[in-house]
Amino acid sequence: MAIEHSETDSPRPAVSLRSVGVGLGLSAIVSYWGQFSADQLGYDPTYAQLPACLILPFLVLVLGPNFLLRRAGKSWVLTRSELIVVFAMGWAASMVPDRAMTRYLIAVITTPYYFANPENQWQEKFFDHLPGWLVLNDENGAATGFFEGIPPDVPIPWHDWLPPLFWWGTAIAALMWVGACIIVMLRKQWVEHDRLRFPLGEVAVHLMGQPDPDRPEEPPIFKTKMFRIGLIAGSAVMLWNVVSYWGHWPRFPIMGPDVTNITLERSFAAIPIRLNVLILCISFFANAEILFSVWFFILLGIIQQGLLTRIGVVSTASTIVPGGLVSIQSIGGMILFVLIGLWMSRGHLGAVWEKAWGHTSDLRDKDELFSYRTAVAGFAGGMLYLVFWLNQAGLSLSVTVLFLFFLFIFYLAIARICAEAGMVMIDLPINAHQFTVGMVGSSNLTTPDMTALGLTNAFARNWRTFTMIGISNIAWLRDRITMRSGAFFAACALAFGVSAVTSIGYIITAGYAYGAHNLRTGPGPLGDGFYNLIISWINNATQVTSLELSFLASGGVLMILLSLCRYLFYWWPLHPIGLVVVASGPAVGAVFPIFLAWLIQTLLIRTGGVRQYRRIQPLFIGILVAYVLGQGLSFFVDLYWFPDAPHAFDAF
Repeated sequence: MAIEHSETDSPRPAVSLRSVGVGLGLSAIVSYWGQFSADQLGYDPTYAQLPACLILPFLVLVLGPNFLLRRAGKSWVLTRSELIVVFAMGWAASMVPDRAMTRYLIAVITTPYYFANPENQWQEKFFDHLPGWLVLNDENGAATGFFEGIPPDVPIPWHDWLPPLFWWGTAIAALMWVGACIIVMLRKQWVEHDRLRFPLGEVAVHLMGQPDPDRPEEPPIFKTKMFRIGLIAGSAVMLWNVVSYWGHWPRFPIMGPDVTNITLERSFAAIPIRLNVLILCISFFANAEILFSVWFFILLGIIQQGLLTRIGVVSTASTIVPGGLVSIQSIGGMILFVLIGLWMSRGHLGAVWEKAWGHTSDLRDKDELFSYRTAVAGFAGGMLYLVFWLNQAGLSLSVTVLFLFFLFIFYLAIARICAEAGMVMIDLPINAHQFTVGMVGSSNLTTPDMTALGLTNAFARNWRTFTMIGISNIAWLRDRITMRSGAFFAACALAFGVSAVTSIGYIITAGYAYGAHNLRTGPGPLGDGFYNLIISWINNATQVTSLELSFLASGGVLMILLSLCRYLFYWWPLHPIGLVVVASGPAVGAVFPIFLAWLIQTLLIRTGGVRQYRRIQPLFIGILVAYVLGQGLSFFVDLYWFPDAPHAFDAF
C-alpha cells in the first residue's frame, strides 16, 4: 500500500506501513469505545458528523504521543500527511459503531423471530415474505440467546449469524462504494467550482496542530495564544461540571438536559435554547451567510407551522412526512436542491464521462480517491448489485428504482448540506423508504414490497454512514496531500472493515454475555418499531394527499426562486440550504449555538475584518479540544462512580 512520493514535509509517503498501522489501531479503538460507551452507559459519542469517539482517541492516543516524540527529536514522528491519513482512517471507522450503523443493522437482523407474537401479527401478516437470509432465525435459540443471554460455558452460535451478516455486508459495501463513486465524480465541482468550504474537514485539519503549507506565515494553531486561552478556559468549565456530579455545586448549563424552551404562542412549537459547545465551535468555521440562513429559516418554519395550525390547515397523513406541512415543503425543496445542483454540475459531469471513456480532456483525476473511469464503472456496477439485492429481498423492480432514486437524493442532499454548512447534527423528517411508501401509496404496494422496504430501516437513514458526509470530507482531506490514487481510499476502506468487525463483534458478544435487553442501546424496542411500521403500512392504506402534494410542490418552487435570486443578485442574503434544514429535528435543536456562531463571526468580521476572524479561530479549536477531553473525563467518572445513573453529556 505504500507509495513512492516526495513531500515538502518529509520524504516518506503519506500512506505508509506506519500510518496505516496507526490508523488501523485507531479505527479499532474508535469502534470499540463508540459501541461500548453507548451500550454500557447510554452515551452518544457516534452521533455527531465529527464525533467524539474519533476526536478523543486521536488527540490522546495519536496526537499527544506524536507531540512528545517530536519534542524528543525522534525520527519516527508522524508527518502532517501521515496524520491526515490516520485521521481519515479514524473518520471512516467512526461511520460504523452504534448510531452510525450498527444499532439499526442489529435491530433489523435480530428482532423478528424473537418478538413475534399473536398480538403484533407479524407472523400472520408478513413472515411468509421475510427473507430468511437477512434475519437471525431462532430455531436453535440464536435470537433468544442474544436478547436474554447465555451461560458462560455455552458457545455463541456464530453459524446462525454468518448468512445475514454476509448478505447485509455485501449491501453495505455496495452502498458505500456507490457513495464513494458519486463523491469522486462531484468533488472537483464542489471544491473548485462551487467553492464549498467543508467546515468539518477544516476543523479536522486544525485539530492536527500542524503548520499549514498554504499559510507558512501563520504558526501552528496549538502554539497560538488564543488556542491556549480556549483550552484553559474550556478545561476549567468541563472540570467544574464533572465535579458537580457529586452535588457540590451547580454546573454550567452546557450538558444534555440543560435546555430552555421559548414559546412564541400556544399553537407554536417551542424554540429550544441549548448551548451545545460542539455545534458552536464547528459552526464558527461555516460561512456567516449560511449560518444566518439556517437559523432564519428555522424560526420562519416554526412561525409558518404555528400559523397553519392556528387556521386549521394540517396534514392528515402523518405517515407520509411526519412533522406537518412545513416538513413536506422542506422535502420538496430538498429534492429540487439536489436536482438543481446536479444540473449546475452537468458540464463537469460531462467532462468526467469523457475522461472515463478515455477521450482527450483537461480534467485530471490524480487528486481523487480513484480514477473517473473506476468511478463511472463502479457506480453502474454498484447500482446494479443494489437493484439485484433489493429485488431478491422481495422488492419489485419499479419500486426498487424509485426507492433508490429517493435514497440517493436524500443522501446527496445531506452530504452537500454538511459540505457547505458544517452541520454537526443533521437529519430529515422522513427516510427514503417511508417517503417511497407515501408517494406510491401502501394500497398500491404488495406485501413483499412493504416487507422489503421495512428491512431497509437498516440503511435508509439520513444520518452518518451512508449519506456520504464522511466520504466527502475524507475526499476533501485526500486533496490536502499529494499521492497516487487508490492507496488512500484502500486504507480508509480497510479501516471501515476493521471497525465493522469490532463494533458488530462487540455487540453480539455483549448480547450473549449480558442479554441485549440489558444494553442501553435497546436493539429490541428499536427493531420492534421497525417491523410494526410494516404492519402499519399493511393495515392502513396511506397515500400522499393533494394538500401535501401542493406543499411538496411549493417547496420545489421556493427552492427554484431562492436559487435564482442567489444566482442573479450578489447581495441576496438567503442561502437555499436554510429551506432544506428547516424541518430537521437536530438542526432545530441546534438553532441557538448556530445563531451564536453567526453573531460572533459577523461582529468579528465587521469590527476587524477577515484577519480578525481568522485570529480568533484557534480560540474555538481550544474550546473544542477541552470539551472533548472533558467528555473523556466524564466517561471514566460515570463508568467507575455512576454506572447506574450516567450523565447525559450531549443532546442533539
